[in-house]
Amino acid sequence: MSARWIRRSGIALFGLVLAVGVILYWSRSKSGVSAETKLPGRDVPYLDGKWIRYSADYAKRAQVEFTPVQRSNLAPVVSVTGTVTFDPEKVAAVGARIAGRVRQIFKLEGDPVKAGDVLAEIESAELGQAQAALVAAKAHAAAATANEKREKELAEARISSNREAELAAANAVSARADLQAAEQRVRALGGVADGTPGILRLSTPIAGKVIERHVSRGQSVEATYTAFRVADLSSLWVQLAVFERQLTAIHQGDTVDLYPQGGDGERKVTGSVSYVGDVIDLETRTAPVRVEVEHPEVPLRPGQSVLAKIHTSAPIATANRRCSSPTTRSRSSRVRFSSAARTVTASKSCRVWKKTIGS
Repeated sequence: MSARWIRRSGIALFGLVLAVGVILYWSRSKSGVSAETKLPGRDVPYLDGKWIRYSADYAKRAQVEFTPVQRSNLAPVVSVTGTVTFDPEKVAAVGARIAGRVRQIFKLEGDPVKAGDVLAEIESAELGQAQAALVAAKAHAAAATANEKREKELAEARISSNREAELAAANAVSARADLQAAEQRVRALGGVADGTPGILRLSTPIAGKVIERHVSRGQSVEATYTAFRVADLSSLWVQLAVFERQLTAIHQGDTVDLYPQGGDGERKVTGSVSYVGDVIDLETRTAPVRVEVEHPEVPLRPGQSVLAKIHTSAPIATANRRCSSPTTRSRSSRVRFSSAARTVTASKSCRVWKKTIGS
């Protein structure tokens, strides 16, 4: 009886010691995790059980803000690389228009110009012949008109016949037609009636800046040769190629932030979508999207690459559910805690649920 009691007492004592050891180990493990989570000497958030704790100084430094939870549409931001191009209405090609030799150059690359400014002069025998023919046509028309008037007066006085008056009138009409044709030929060649004979003055039709010059003094040129190109760089286009899965979210008028390549990534230019392509390229599966930029604060150069971020106006729900594919479903959650409430934001597929739970 005594031996049995001693054996039972030993078993009970062993169980008590084991239970105390388990409790001590569990409490030390929990405190150790908490101590390890909070790094000594560093003001950073740490995990305290189910809570994430941080100091007021950290919240101020990290710019942590809390706002009331509300339901709204989530519109995607489409990022794509594009190329800066000219606005076709703000660029002009100034051609020689006639064969000749460059006599003088007045403007070089980079020079600002106004509409009508002379860029260069070209000597042309063809223009000189046309201007000489114009002078002769003017003299012939003046003589024919005077003869018409004289024959009409003689016919009325019955000194000459009506036939002679009719012939004089016909000659006057023909002479005036020849004069109009000669004037039109001089204009077509780029000359003026009262200008220096045989000298073509190349002028720009728009204001802007000379971006290209392809002639030098003494150079011979043909009628189809482009001597200068002038562009107004205050208005530019940016051409983008957007994949078809993203097109449904982009509409005309959407705001676009443009970041020039090679910059610091902070200076941006703001433009707007002016055209969304109607045809998909079968090889690249993209469609063109045009962005118009007016008076850019950061200088843009045609041919330059830019990173475009399109702030679409279509919500994700109507954008072909582009944030998930038919075979992949995105499940993520983000939990934020404050002293007054816990804000839980859960994202699943393309839908967003927000819920505020009181502390």
